[in-house]
Amino acid sequence: MLSRSALLLALACLTQNAAASLANQKFSWTASSSLVSSVHVTVKNQCSSAGSFFTQFQGKAICCSSDTRVPPSGGLVCPLEWDEHKTEKCCIPSQPVCSRDCGEGYSWFDNDKKCTKPSSSCSSNQWWHIRSSSCCDNSWGSSPPKGPCPGGISCPTGWFWHKDHKQCRPLHPRSPAPDCDDWDDHNQCCGGTQPSHKAGNGGQGNHGGHWKKRDLEARRQQTMDRFPVTEQDKMFCPKGLHACSIVTPHGGEWAYECVDYATELESCGGCAATGEGMDCTTIPHAMSVGCENGVCAVYTCKHGFARNGTACVADVQ
Repeated sequence: MLSRSALLLALACLTQNAAASLANQKFSWTASSSLVSSVHVTVKNQCSSAGSFFTQFQGKAICCSSDTRVPPSGGLVCPLEWDEHKTEKCCIPSQPVCSRDCGEGYSWFDNDKKCTKPSSSCSSNQWWHIRSSSCCDNSWGSSPPKGPCPGGISCPTGWFWHKDHKQCRPLHPRSPAPDCDDWDDHNQCCGGTQPSHKAGNGGQGNHGGHWKKRDLEARRQQTMDRFPVTEQDKMFCPKGLHACSIVTPHGGEWAYECVDYATELESCGGCAATGEGMDCTTIPHAMSVGCENGVCAVYTCKHGFARNGTACVADVQ
């Protein structure tokens, strides 16, 4: 049986590897409409120019605009092509939908919105490479131990073929995630003998495990059948969520919010903004509502009205 310390280390490695596998995947970073609605009108006006949008940080919506963006400073490390928020001192995305690549030597911490180096047993002149589970030398950035790539094999941008390890290795901690479509996780190269998925697509979900509850599997399949995943969903959202078009404050450019059509109150059964779904919170005279498998459900109504399951009707009694 694993000791507590060994178990914690294994869980930490699992989390770090999952983060590395998601580096190239694109996500929607826009704050939910409910968070944006709570923002003061003055801030909304300041965040209404072209290219501006709200993102979420520690339970509130903050503006991403040319006025709030500054280069990362004070030791803050942000994903590649991200900026620092001028007042919140956290990382903010460059676009409403974009990737989140911290570099091969960093892990993403969503609550703090920043990249952090994982703890390791590497020496002071080395850094821990999550993807290959090995220590890399700081000196590789200026003098990498290169060797010629074997035939049919290449290394990603910012990587090199290590003559001793016989694998690709990143030049430095900020080297980007593999950008080839035939990345071989086992051999750590592009075009290897065991091509897996494109690095960063998240793999098979659940970290290769399997759901053990048949009812959960059946429910998930039922949801997938009713709300099939589109190419747009795969591009913009994590697995299981759908890309729903939303308009930014004051009629700005369109962006995407990742939602679950089976349970999302404001886009129940589909994207409410495009007319495919319904905003359950707008049901007339309803006090409490829910979204059950893509259908709005009314639980309680205002005085003088009675619920009929999906609406509130005048109480004739």
